[in-house]
Amino acid sequence: MEKMVDCRALRILGVSVSILLLWNGVCDYIYGYSSQLSGAAYFSPAVLDVVSTAGGRPHWMVMMAQTAGWLYPIYALSYLPWWVGMRRAGFWLGTVPLLLLAYSLVMIGGIQHAGWAFLSVLEQAKEAVGSSDPLFFNTAQTYITEHFVMGDLTAMIAFNLGAIWHAVALLSGKTIFPRWFVLFSPFGVLTITLVAGAISPAPIAGYFIALFGTWFMLIPLIASTVWVQRHLCRGNKPDNSR
Repeated sequence: MEKMVDCRALRILGVSVSILLLWNGVCDYIYGYSSQLSGAAYFSPAVLDVVSTAGGRPHWMVMMAQTAGWLYPIYALSYLPWWVGMRRAGFWLGTVPLLLLAYSLVMIGGIQHAGWAFLSVLEQAKEAVGSSDPLFFNTAQTYITEHFVMGDLTAMIAFNLGAIWHAVALLSGKTIFPRWFVLFSPFGVLTITLVAGAISPAPIAGYFIALFGTWFMLIPLIASTVWVQRHLCRGNKPDNSR
């Protein structure tokens, strides 16, 4: 017997958070989209120039892109529909991977999503007033990058571990989701997005890769919400044997 589910609340949450995630997509676009980069170029040092210069976008726009980071504690709620469908698998398969993913999103919002703006500070200042000391400029940029990586370290560990663990839980067949639903998991969506982006030419590649942080939240949220609504809220018995 599945525990009682507040289907209306889950539906409202799924729709509301999905709408808010669209703003994250806009901000990801500001931070990382370049019409000049192919998929291969996004996996080369060329992408560092886009990030460090914010694609030449004005200061006010880069500041606006930071605002999506404020919403990441709300984005973390996107794993609630997953938990409703996975809790019968037990604590280690149904709860722990989602706790790791939720933690990673809260950290990403505070460190990474805001941090992208800090990576472009020196280039923005150089564009505004110039720089006559390249050694100081390069050293400062290196330190800023190192601090960014250090601050983001636990978020990346938690996300990667949580995404793989979550995929393993789905493949175990112990949740209400069928095994093929791993394609709509954060791990599945991230893998498909990066592969599709890597083989895409400019300017299409950026829509996959620059916005990957939005896709791995938005698509799993929509998929899990729809599945839970159809298979728990309408009384249909899920077949997770496939």
